[in-house]
Amino acid sequence: MTARIVLKIPSVTIILALFLAAAPLFAQQSSQRNTEPLADKRVLVISIDGMRPDVLLRAKAPNIREMTQHGSFTFWAESTDMAITLPTHVSMFTGVSPAKHHITWNDDRRVESGALTVPTLFDLVKKAGHSTAMVVGKTKLCIIAGSGMADCRKSTVNNKEDSLSIANRAAEVLRRHRPHVMFVHFPDPDTVGHALGWGSPEQVIAAGSADQGIGIIMAALKELGLLEQTLVIVSADHGGSGHSHGAKVPFSHYIPWIAVGPGVRENHDLTLEPKLAVHVEDVFATALYFLGIAIPADADGKPVLAIFNKPEKIGSGRKK
Repeated sequence: MTARIVLKIPSVTIILALFLAAAPLFAQQSSQRNTEPLADKRVLVISIDGMRPDVLLRAKAPNIREMTQHGSFTFWAESTDMAITLPTHVSMFTGVSPAKHHITWNDDRRVESGALTVPTLFDLVKKAGHSTAMVVGKTKLCIIAGSGMADCRKSTVNNKEDSLSIANRAAEVLRRHRPHVMFVHFPDPDTVGHALGWGSPEQVIAAGSADQGIGIIMAALKELGLLEQTLVIVSADHGGSGHSHGAKVPFSHYIPWIAVGPGVRENHDLTLEPKLAVHVEDVFATALYFLGIAIPADADGKPVLAIFNKPEKIGSGRKK
């Protein structure tokens, strides 16, 4: 198992990456723009690969439970119709369905082919002049870095402590670079699910290891004094059953979706919101909304305004 570390940082501080021209952007919708400037606001997105919500609830996960107490959450958020890793993560970071971004494969075949033609969250944050970073456990996710990234660096991790090693590398990136937007990906629950089954005792343990990793990352944010500036979203790409997942595999569709950070309502179950359905594409839209960056007009994702105590002070937008 390997972890990939990707950074997108303005040219004066480039350390691990080179930049290419940004991908063409959709027309942007000013009504979906936060009224406040980016300033010191930050976003951290954590994806626990293959994390079916009930498996997470069975795990020893004190850090995630604390997030639900201090944040807003649902364990009934929805994956893409495909419910597989690469297309769904691309949807998470582009805000559009696989039918629009056209990433329908699930391996490394075309990661460097320029196949991704819609803007990512990283593209838009970079265009605004701010830094981004990724620490991921699967090479194929390097495609999410978009056309603005030439290098997806590889680092060896300990196969017995993948989540902890990835978390420690992510904490190191935070300490060195303090990116405005960061993505961290824990692959173990998916790997264990394919090998030993979704809902197996081993997968429950893997979920607990991911929670430990989240604890390491949150401790780094606290150490750096960044907790009060950072919107943290913890989610997943899909669930699964048996030894697989996908459109025709039962229990693949639902995923956890947890948000905590400045202005976020505490201990708020989003299923209490009438007619609110949270989708994986909403990660993209909610992050942009919080940062004050216009959401592309063609985006399927919507900012989840229900997580905020006073959304009018964060910005304006539409509710799904």
